[in-house]
Amino acid sequence: MGGLVVLLLSGVYSCREKVPLSKEKFTSLLLDMHRVDGTLSVNRSSGGKHDLKNYAYYNDLFRKYGITRAEFDSCMYYYSAQTVAFSKMYDMIIDSLNKQLTAVDMVLNALKANDSVNYFPVSDTIRLDSVYRVVVDSIVPGLYKFSTTLQFDSVTSVRLRRISSFFLSGNGADTLKIRDIIVVPDTNRRNYNWSQYADSVYSRLVINYMEEIPADKRFPSYKKGKLVKPDKKEKVYDLKDFGGKSWNNQLFRPYISRETEKRLKQGIRRN
Repeated sequence: MGGLVVLLLSGVYSCREKVPLSKEKFTSLLLDMHRVDGTLSVNRSSGGKHDLKNYAYYNDLFRKYGITRAEFDSCMYYYSAQTVAFSKMYDMIIDSLNKQLTAVDMVLNALKANDSVNYFPVSDTIRLDSVYRVVVDSIVPGLYKFSTTLQFDSVTSVRLRRISSFFLSGNGADTLKIRDIIVVPDTNRRNYNWSQYADSVYSRLVINYMEEIPADKRFPSYKKGKLVKPDKKEKVYDLKDFGGKSWNNQLFRPYISRETEKRLKQGIRRN
């Protein structure tokens, strides 16, 4: 209301029997002004400081309704002097704004309807005594968020297995690789996750649990505070000796705005 209040107090003219705008048109103008004021208040809260530019929005409204700033002040003085009628006028404005907010909420809720849908095809606990592959078909464009919980019966510090994931095009010619998740077997449960945007090029998602890391892809590790290069001849541990399991597997596609989708789409690196 800040910008609008300034306009109301900036100048008051004598009451006249005839005013430039009818009650209906003036109500419509006030409704538009409240919409503008709400937009500008959001800009101010996000750090916007372009006051002169902000007032230009109000001047555009005056031109839209064919009045000057002074004529607006005259209308405000005239109608606000009629207390009961002015109160009813604002009741209509508030009701209209509330209806618009309700409509926006309905659209947003419809867009977010799939936020709680888990697209992961396996609901049971996954035994990790061998490499386990999950394929998700019918992928549609969107931001995908994957998470899982892993736990093992034995412990090792060897970092030679991973959860590898990638999106595939329908003909298999295009691949969108997702960052690898290095898995270190532990008797304590550990949570792992990734997020990745996929556009209309891709139609399938493949997730491999406990895949071996190729010798040329292995990462160095820290031992006694020192960085140690990976031993390319190091033997990959046998999964059957660790009794691993995975549960709470989730794959969600939350709603994102068009601006966010555009930014994520531009950042895709295809293989």
